[in-house]
Amino acid sequence: MTQRYTSTTPDTNARPSQWLVAAYRPVAMFSLRMTHSTSKGGKTLVVPTPYAVKMALLDACFRRFPATLALAQARNVFDWVRAREVRIRPPKHCLVTNTFVKVLDWNRDGEDPFRQTITYREFAFFAGDEMLIALAADGLNSDQQRTITEVFAHVNSLGKRGGFVQFTGTELYDGELPWGFTLPRAKLTPNQIMGYLLTHALDDFGPALCDATNGFDRVSTYGAGTIKLGEHRVLTSTAIPYRRKTSSKHFTWYERSAAS
Repeated sequence: MTQRYTSTTPDTNARPSQWLVAAYRPVAMFSLRMTHSTSKGGKTLVVPTPYAVKMALLDACFRRFPATLALAQARNVFDWVRAREVRIRPPKHCLVTNTFVKVLDWNRDGEDPFRQTITYREFAFFAGDEMLIALAADGLNSDQQRTITEVFAHVNSLGKRGGFVQFTGTELYDGELPWGFTLPRAKLTPNQIMGYLLTHALDDFGPALCDATNGFDRVSTYGAGTIKLGEHRVLTSTAIPYRRKTSSKHFTWYERSAAS
């Protein structure tokens, strides 16, 4: 029988002093629509959100563990990571393409159930170095850290399906994270502002979801309950260390800022 660990929810008001940092090499185009974008105007984020990272960890549990243990371990991982801070260091370069594609949409007129239409899509191409994902690790014991590290190793996609990444390793980092990781806009210092010239609203598990007794069942495709924006899923204005290097009607090229 799988051991069920107790929750190790950190103090969300305290500044994390230890981080588990996983490194990934992007091997395909990345796309993750902004929360408020429409289905016809799919502008993309340039980093995965904390919500997407945590869901990727839960999904990876079902590849890491055998069928008899996977669900229990996924519940454990949810308990360990649900209220933890996640920060992302994007690769050195990001080129976002501006693309119109043909898709099938519901046909509200006529006999055919579908019709062809045009939608706007953006895809991000990364280059330069790896993407780093930092998870606050304060309060995790060695067994929990080892399990989460193993699960990180089985994450092979971030963002929309097809945004494949290759895991290259993890590191336990003590103290403040180095320059280049995302930060909530409210936590920026005056010295950091000029290095964080891009802002996106990134979603994360909200307090209502972290405190709910059925939190895992709410995020599970097969569970009961719903996820409400603003309660179970919250948006945070997040500063990203990118500056726009050049752009045209076909693309926008971002470059990670150096430490100021």
